[in-house]
Amino acid sequence: MARPRNFDEQTVIEAAVRVFRTGGYTGTSLDDISGATGVGRGSLYASFGDKHAVFMKALREYVRQALVQTHEELDGPDETAVDRLHAWIVSGAGFVLRDDERFGCMAGKFALEVADHDAAAHEVILGVFSEQQRILTDCVAAAQRHGDIDAEANGCAIACMILSLNRGMDVMAKGGIDQGALDAAAEQAFSGLPLTEAYRSRRKSS
Repeated sequence: MARPRNFDEQTVIEAAVRVFRTGGYTGTSLDDISGATGVGRGSLYASFGDKHAVFMKALREYVRQALVQTHEELDGPDETAVDRLHAWIVSGAGFVLRDDERFGCMAGKFALEVADHDAAAHEVILGVFSEQQRILTDCVAAAQRHGDIDAEANGCAIACMILSLNRGMDVMAKGGIDQGALDAAAEQAFSGLPLTEAYRSRRKSS
């Protein structure tokens, strides 16, 4: 009979997320994962397979959590949609700097490291970016319905721009750009949206 597992798979996967975000794919070994989780190499092989299999489970778990968070931050009523967009843009400016370990977005990190030669990882990364863009597009549409963003504006293009800014801020922060500069860029980006005059007037008076 097969021996029962003496570890929690979810705990191991979450630890693997941290290890891969720290060392990257190339810089991480099964020994690193074993050391971080306390699970022996043999048990990792038996339960998950090789390093790439562990990596894919870790990446999918990160993406799952990221999408839950994105929905929490952007879903809601039309009347507060533009405020949620503003908060999402601003929060992106401090995403890396709020984290002492400065990991940044795992999907963004591995889009650069492995997506051009790892079809499985590419599919997951494209999937999370596409879904985040869709969620942002829905939020833009809600702001348009409420009259805060120009109804004729291209919501999909706005969403892609916001997501691109968010991921770019990760890179800038990791490169040493300070919080003040990123905050100013975030506010400039929000001001540059096709906000209606009615919304701009309300914002000035508030």
